[in-house]
Amino acid sequence: MRDTLPDVTTALAGRYAVERELGRGGMATVYLAEDRKHARKVAIKVLDPELAASLGPERFLREIGIAARLSHPHIVPLIDSGESKGYLYFVAAYVSGGSLRERLERAPAHRLPVKDAVRIAQEVGAGLDYAHRSDVIHRDVKPENILFADNHAMLADFGVARACVTGPTDVVTGAGMAVGTPEYMSPEQASGESGLTSVSDQYSLACVVYEMLAGAPPITGSGARATMAKQVTALPRPLRALRPDAPEHVEHALARALAKDPAERFETVARFVDALVSPADGARRYPTAARSIAVLPFVNASPGPENEYLSDGITDELITALAKVEGLRVASRTSVYALKGRPQDVRAIGALLGATDVLEGTVRTAGGRLRVSAQLTSASDGSLVWSQRYDREMTDVFALQDEIAGTIVSTLRDKYFAALAAPRPWHATESVVAYGLYLKGRYEWNKRSQEGVLEGIKFFERAIAEDPNYALAYTGLADSYALQVDYRSVPVDEGFALAKEYARKALALDDESAEAHSSLAWSVFIYDWDWALADREFRRAIEIEPRYATAHQWYAFLLASQGKLDAALVEAHTAADLDPASVSIRRSLGWAYFYARRYDQTRRHMLRAIEMNPTTDETYRVLGLALAMDGQFAESERVLREANGFPGAGTYTTSTLGYSLARAGKRAEARAVFDELEARARSSYVSPVAFATILIGLGENERALEWLERAYRERRGWLAYLKVNPVLDPLRGHPRFEEMVRSMKL
Repeated sequence: MRDTLPDVTTALAGRYAVERELGRGGMATVYLAEDRKHARKVAIKVLDPELAASLGPERFLREIGIAARLSHPHIVPLIDSGESKGYLYFVAAYVSGGSLRERLERAPAHRLPVKDAVRIAQEVGAGLDYAHRSDVIHRDVKPENILFADNHAMLADFGVARACVTGPTDVVTGAGMAVGTPEYMSPEQASGESGLTSVSDQYSLACVVYEMLAGAPPITGSGARATMAKQVTALPRPLRALRPDAPEHVEHALARALAKDPAERFETVARFVDALVSPADGARRYPTAARSIAVLPFVNASPGPENEYLSDGITDELITALAKVEGLRVASRTSVYALKGRPQDVRAIGALLGATDVLEGTVRTAGGRLRVSAQLTSASDGSLVWSQRYDREMTDVFALQDEIAGTIVSTLRDKYFAALAAPRPWHATESVVAYGLYLKGRYEWNKRSQEGVLEGIKFFERAIAEDPNYALAYTGLADSYALQVDYRSVPVDEGFALAKEYARKALALDDESAEAHSSLAWSVFIYDWDWALADREFRRAIEIEPRYATAHQWYAFLLASQGKLDAALVEAHTAADLDPASVSIRRSLGWAYFYARRYDQTRRHMLRAIEMNPTTDETYRVLGLALAMDGQFAESERVLREANGFPGAGTYTTSTLGYSLARAGKRAEARAVFDELEARARSSYVSPVAFATILIGLGENERALEWLERAYRERRGWLAYLKVNPVLDPLRGHPRFEEMVRSMKL
């Protein structure tokens, strides 16, 4: 926008003495001026000339005139409007106290005290509610449009957004600018719906309140279009995860006002403000149907790190014991371990994990003695519910875990929820030595590294030597050998043969192990391609333990491979609901949408997974692949090149970059990637799938089929998705490809 001050000064000289520019935005420039007739300071907004030309004066002046009728203590009054020498302008009273944006920029961490934020919401809400009752929608509620006069909030720019609509939607077609500000747009406004209602302003006000408390708007993106897209699809983080001292009823009120569906918001802005002020409305509308608990990883308070396996083991056992209590929801292991080593306010933890109570503790060993301290804290207000210290012999570790679990349930039952059942004591082994070795094995396995897997195998084998009937130790071996295939680019037959063998041994010892049924199901699905047996085993695992998120996650892949995409999405979403902090499960949900060819949803979940862990190359690979399938090749290349720069990035990520380059027409660069993988294959194993992927992108289908047939002989798990993988679409109908599909009984 060019400097229009001299021209504007001349155009308005008859009535206003323009002094200086106050600021500018996408649609207009604001000037400080003096009203010559009344000798008072005013603010004059002059529309961008290009926008003014596209609008025409009649509609603009008519809409501004409607807004000028509003008279309310918390609305900045419009004084005048007009057109002069090609400039469209409107005049408002000059409010000297600055804007909410300026106040936020001065505030520590850009956040206001809760009482100040609620008071501002009350005052702005009062003005908005009055306007809505006068059938006027603001359409651009944001911190820049909230001004202060004598420390009272006033809402400015009523009618401007409506006046700048030239088409059936809220997009200015002539100037190419969106009416409104993306970070504060309601989903319906961001998607260009016509006929906005007052609840659109409610959403925008909720965004402002969220920012006043959290220090940033609830939804942001890398640019205007990305932000508008996320307004439609993305969910904000719970307020108290960012602002633990915010009252629970404020978080509930904001969650409702920020609902994607307008029908789920409050009926009026006044009702929203009432819910912010008083806990009654929020509490009444958001009852707690059951208690939920998060067992945080117990801290190893022993002098050396070698005892960390024990603190993790006690955590795992407590999670397992409490998860078996009817009526008690327990945050998953993956969710709580994502917080390990990251001290946070328990109120924030409760908001992140959807928990009403948080259990914390420390474990210390000395000689043969064990000291465990535990405390239960309410996530609603941070108050201590219960605490206890236990001193026991190491041989009493099982009895100690049972005692802690029983005390917690008893405490919750007495304080909150009388219907909770008592925990059922159960232990997979009676050998304390075998138990300790198993815990060490899981500790290594959970590192998700090749070295960790190899160390885990050693500990599981030693645990079995101590107790040959220890079913969970066999499951640990099964998972280790299956994971070894994932974390090493090696032929799969030996790893999966052992994975199946040990899963079956675990089941022979304990047929009620959901983990063992899931482990066997995954192996027979991804390696044996025995769809019926895999389906039975997954169903059995879920029947035994419906809250075992991994079973739902892996079952979603089986269902997707069979083309049962709606059912796959249900299972994938169930897994995400059960374990919302798992990056792996979030990525699996993105895969399910990818196979369903809903690439916008794939991108949404991959971006969420990247927010959770920005260093996993597989997540970027799936995102880059979805972008390529959607024709966004430049962005796909950027994402995949970034992923290939990660330490330890896999050959599948490299081959996906080659595929994207080939699809974008950069054939020479794609062939260079192919040559790079060929060179790598001379010294280490590279999956045939990697070569096939690039060749499909290059359109060399006969060569691609040769590599796919080699992958078939190696029984690579990637082929399980022949029926649904969109990358393979160019091969469909080819006799060699169709023969492969038939031979796999797809």
